[in-house]
Amino acid sequence: MPFDSLGLAPALVQAAARSGFSTPTPIQAAAIPAILQGRDLRGSAQTGSGKTAAFSLPLLQRLTEQREGPRRVRALVLVPTRELAGQVGDTMHDLAQHLPERLKIVTAFGGVSINPQMMSLRGGADIVVATPGRLLDLVEHNALRLDAVAMLVLDEADRLFDLGFAEELGASSNCCRSGARTCSSPPPSRRPSRRWPTACCATPPSSTCRASRAPRPTSCSA
Repeated sequence: MPFDSLGLAPALVQAAARSGFSTPTPIQAAAIPAILQGRDLRGSAQTGSGKTAAFSLPLLQRLTEQREGPRRVRALVLVPTRELAGQVGDTMHDLAQHLPERLKIVTAFGGVSINPQMMSLRGGADIVVATPGRLLDLVEHNALRLDAVAMLVLDEADRLFDLGFAEELGASSNCCRSGARTCSSPPPSRRPSRRWPTACCATPPSSTCRASRAPRPTSCSA
């Protein structure tokens, strides 16, 4: 099954090839069409299976298709560690670099000064990749608004909860607009009290992916 059969735009098919994917991996083949259709999704996959591209490619396509008005954060990717934030941010930059419309991707994590991250958010952003604590720091400093977020990815969701981020995830969810799509990887065993929509990819032994049966109304997805 080639990438162009999944519904991706030619620029993103080429981006996948440049990233070393000649054909979709199982998690990509399952996740990409579901996310493009606006479905909520939960999935798990081994490290090295291309799970970041599995949610990034359709997320980037939906953002470029639905750009309107001033630049606002429409996609949020939450990760458990600064190292993963850097990796996901780099992957998304690489996949997006040849899109006809330039998307602004900002990566934010703790352990470093918040000031350069606040500066990078001036003028808005399309996608923010962040650890939960630093995300809330930016919100509290009025450097970031999440009320336009329509696509929400929980990357390595099990680790997010194992590391004790349940409270921060609940607070982040409350900042996002109702109905935002979520990608969780793998499906978390514990959730904040507010219901999270479910959606995309991660790390355990097998590649599995489950989408909701029917897409919900949405103005974007992950």
